[in-house]
Amino acid sequence: MRSTRKSSVGLALSTLTLLLVSACGGGVNGGPSDPVSSAATVSLHGIVYGATDTSVPSGAGVPITMMGQMRALFDLIKKTPDFTQVVMDLGDGSPVHVLDTNTGDKFLPGKLALGLSYILIDMKTKGDPKYSDYLATYQKITTAMMAQTSGANYTYANTSWGEYYYLVALNNFKAHGMLNEVFSDAMLATLQNRLTFCDMFGADASGMKNTCPATGTIDVASLNTAQNYYAVSYGIAGLRQKLGWSNPTFFSTTDPAVASKGARDALLYTLTNHIEKDSSGGFSDEASNTHTTYYDRARFDRYSTLLIGEVVERTFEMGNEANLTPELKSYLRKSVDLILPQLNADGQGFNYGRSIGPYGDSAFMEILTAAANAGVLSAQEMQVAYSFIYKAAYRFDTFWYDPTLPTPSVNMWVKGRGTDSYRGKPRVMGENFSLLHQYMYVNAWWNKLGFGGAAPMSDSDLQAWLDARPHYTLTWYNLPTDTAHPYSAALITVRDGKRVINLNLSQAPDYNSYTPYYPTPFSDKLIYGTTDLGYALLIPQVSYNGKTYIPVTYYKNLNVQETNGQVVVSFDTAKFRQAVKNATYATDIDLQVHTVLTFAQGTLTRTDTLSSGTLTGNIAVETDFTSFADFQNTTANSDGFSVKYANSNATSYGTTGFDSCALSNFDMAAGVTNPLSTTPIGQLHSNFACTTRPFALNAGSNRTFTWTLKYAGSN
Repeated sequence: MRSTRKSSVGLALSTLTLLLVSACGGGVNGGPSDPVSSAATVSLHGIVYGATDTSVPSGAGVPITMMGQMRALFDLIKKTPDFTQVVMDLGDGSPVHVLDTNTGDKFLPGKLALGLSYILIDMKTKGDPKYSDYLATYQKITTAMMAQTSGANYTYANTSWGEYYYLVALNNFKAHGMLNEVFSDAMLATLQNRLTFCDMFGADASGMKNTCPATGTIDVASLNTAQNYYAVSYGIAGLRQKLGWSNPTFFSTTDPAVASKGARDALLYTLTNHIEKDSSGGFSDEASNTHTTYYDRARFDRYSTLLIGEVVERTFEMGNEANLTPELKSYLRKSVDLILPQLNADGQGFNYGRSIGPYGDSAFMEILTAAANAGVLSAQEMQVAYSFIYKAAYRFDTFWYDPTLPTPSVNMWVKGRGTDSYRGKPRVMGENFSLLHQYMYVNAWWNKLGFGGAAPMSDSDLQAWLDARPHYTLTWYNLPTDTAHPYSAALITVRDGKRVINLNLSQAPDYNSYTPYYPTPFSDKLIYGTTDLGYALLIPQVSYNGKTYIPVTYYKNLNVQETNGQVVVSFDTAKFRQAVKNATYATDIDLQVHTVLTFAQGTLTRTDTLSSGTLTGNIAVETDFTSFADFQNTTANSDGFSVKYANSNATSYGTTGFDSCALSNFDMAAGVTNPLSTTPIGQLHSNFACTTRPFALNAGSNRTFTWTLKYAGSN
């Protein structure tokens, strides 16, 4: 079996150059129904599309293919006479009407139009006799969802991403000669009017910005949402242009070059300038566009790395490769260099920042696929990328997708899991659609790249490549020499055997009060943040004058060294921030901390030394460690400052410098699930909280606190 896998990948690589050229001209992928003559049982295509009837190939080890999941969703909708009453039940006692108008998913019509299009295209290609029935259902739903009620308000909002998804579906239908069969001329006219990017620019108090200005011009600087939406609007403009639809034009009061370009290229130009201006390291600053000063920006997270991957993928999708400049490819390569040290044999992606969970895994997959298409991966990296993506697809089908739920679905909400309010449970159907689409389009690209049905690298070969990665990698978002960005912003990735540990340092305005943005090491099933919430997770949280403060920004003097096999990271935090969302910088207090984190084999140690030149009054400090280990088998030691864990990755945790510690059950609070305990990957069960009595921290004095965490499985 091992030699067969190697020969399959080798054959794919031997034809890579020729196939890459043809794929680059292919534009929007035609969906997973593109034929693959002999898919290996263990392959990306086997998980995503499966056998010729989309069933699970024998030995693939997954409960259902992704095409099977999409067909099940279509059938769920089709069997309900009134589609607004379609219910998904995740077994938590509160089923959701997933296609009504109150889901909060403003992308839902586009997600549905795209997701279900995969099934229609597949049925049409195969001459399925049931095709006409499914087409009728599709037409009924898409027409109803785009029906106008009154004025500029629609029954279903379909903004930004929803418009982009819809346009992908239209282009896929066009590629298969189905566009005018699926949509009437009247419906296409409605879509041409509605599927624009105008809702992302300017201001509209009604919150519904689906119509473009009568003059046909938009100020490119008036983006009213986060920076990554420049890429969404770029995708919309390019896909409209590919359909032969006109775009509104842009103007700019500061850059005349924008006015001379069409909408598609003006947006790409603006996006490139954003990355160049707001990050000296080639990454996108994902702070809201309303933030304008250096201390009010610098949020670097999943999207900071993924954005360029999306831009490159959109460029191929719309057939705009001529504008894929060496500069854009260099930015993409930097994202590749950030994630290669984090790759693993389990298909796990980002473990810090917001909107991760299954999207953390698929982000790695999308970046690597864009890089493969752009020709910025070596032949060996192509093999590794494909193998990781196979692992991510397998993880999606066996971990994120839960066939045991009353309504089988991707699970980001129940059984101890929690996600951002942005992706709340009422959006469950839309999240299924968008995640499945990501794997389907990625699979189609790898088919075109010559890997269709190919087996991944053997587990031993993949692990050998991973084991050869550097012990640590330091990736700067803003270089230390960049005087426009005076605070340190960087990611430190440490590999301890098979374990990947990330320490992410960024300003994160709007989000720095939430644990996923803390300057805390994060690692799978060992340390994980809780979305949209904060507590003293492995940082010195300070109480002062009735308020809580945390060291979550203003990092300086970052230094990383490796000595005797240990990685030592040190940095200073110049001020403490109030631990509330959108805290004003006027509320910062004059409290400093010098932090040293030591990464040794199977051991993490952090030392924090607090000091202040002017702070008056007493402060108290708390640091918590919450564990995935079950509470019943967790034992506090007799010294009062350490704890032992059983049946978990964590084995022990201890502190110094505190006055007392307490072990408690973290699952429940007042008889209900403790919201702090639900992480994207599962529930935390125990908390070991160490605190001090109030004490004075006078000028010239300091106080030091440490914690040490030991864990198993580093080899």
